[in-house]
Order: sequence, then C-alpha cells, then structure tokens
Amino acid sequence: MRTTLNQVGAAAGYTGGLVSHRFGSKKDLLKAVVTHISSRFLTDQLKPSIETGSAEQAIRNYIEVYLKELTARENHMRALYVIMGEAIGAVPEIRDEIALLNRRARRLLEDLVKQGISTGEFNNNNDPKAASILILGMLRGITMQALIDRKSINLHHLTPLVQRQVIIGLS
Repeated sequence: MRTTLNQVGAAAGYTGGLVSHRFGSKKDLLKAVVTHISSRFLTDQLKPSIETGSAEQAIRNYIEVYLKELTARENHMRALYVIMGEAIGAVPEIRDEIALLNRRARRLLEDLVKQGISTGEFNNNNDPKAASILILGMLRGITMQALIDRKSINLHHLTPLVQRQVIIGLS
C-alpha cells in the first residue's frame, strides 16, 4: 500500500498534515476506518435487527441486514473488504483489528445458534462455533462476489435462498 497520508488528505479535501496529526500512521487510519464501519454496522444496524424472540428469525434478519448493506452502503463495504485484503497481505499490522471484527460477528451468530438450540428451534447436534464460521463465511463470500461483479448477483433473489439454506442446516 503505497498511498501516503498526504495523498489520503488531499483526496478527502484536507491537508496531509491534518490526517497525519489525527491518525498518526496509515495503520491507525485503517484501524479507525474498520472501527467506524464495524461499530456502526454491528451496533446500529445488526444488533437491533436480531433482538427478536425467535433465534430463527434473528438469523434470518442477520443475513438480510448483512446483504442489504451491500446495496445501502456499497462504498463502505468495498472499503472494509479492501482493508480485509490488505490485512492478509500488504498491511499485516491491521490483522488483529480484522480478527477482532470477525470474532465479534461470529460471536453474535454463535449466541443465536446457542439460543436456537436451547429453545429447540435448532438441532442440538449443531456446533454453534462451527455454524457461526460457516454462516459468516457464506456472507463474506457472497459479498466478495457482489463487490467484484455486482451486475451478476441479484441479492433480492439470493437472500431468501441463503436464509433457507442456513435454517435447514441448523434444523
């Protein structure tokens, strides 16, 4: 990642000095972007949508909200996925931030699966941790495909299919 903080500042309509003063380094700037996007999404959108009586409905809502984010805030999702890619390669210093984001997302799903098992909605042979990894992986894979080739992915038709498959797998 060869972009300088001066270039980031100029692209945002500010001076590079202001960006350097506010964030200190590219790593800290990327961490701030991840924190902002993930906190807003997890706290403001996802958590309220899954606060329902039924674990099944909560998981359906999780999937719907996650995939709707692609349409509502495609630029935010694109930025987040670019940063995720950078964490794997060019900027490994932010890997811990991305790992934390993944753990938080999986924890929400894991708790919903546990809730569904305890209420009898889901089969008690399910491993909640494994299920959360699978669901998040499916959503991340769909998102990646849509960000690359948006015209070929009809999220309106895909969302109910994903919801059904996840619920069938848990039942």
